[in-house]
Amino acid sequence: MEQKNENLQVTPKLAFDLNLALYLDLVAVLEGAGVVTYRQMAARVLNVSMDAREDGDHALSDVLEGIAKGFAGQRDGLSIDLLKAAKGVREDEALGDIPMRPDGF
Repeated sequence: MEQKNENLQVTPKLAFDLNLALYLDLVAVLEGAGVVTYRQMAARVLNVSMDAREDGDHALSDVLEGIAKGFAGQRDGLSIDLLKAAKGVREDEALGDIPMRPDGF
């Protein structure tokens, strides 16, 4: 018999928090498998944050920058300011922002 919790209020904040938690878990799994690094994820999220700020969405930008700082603080502790300064040079592999293709492709 299926039980439902009628007291559970699914708010936009709860949905966002759950999606974020699942995303962060996925990134941890991908990092553990060697598919992507925390530095790569920090750079990607920071790019979206900086674009949001340029578009005038400061609240979203602040949240995403916080997430990027969390990724940057993993493993090698890369500075978020360094990632911001390097935004324009990420098209090359200077900061490792381009994931490597899996073997066999």
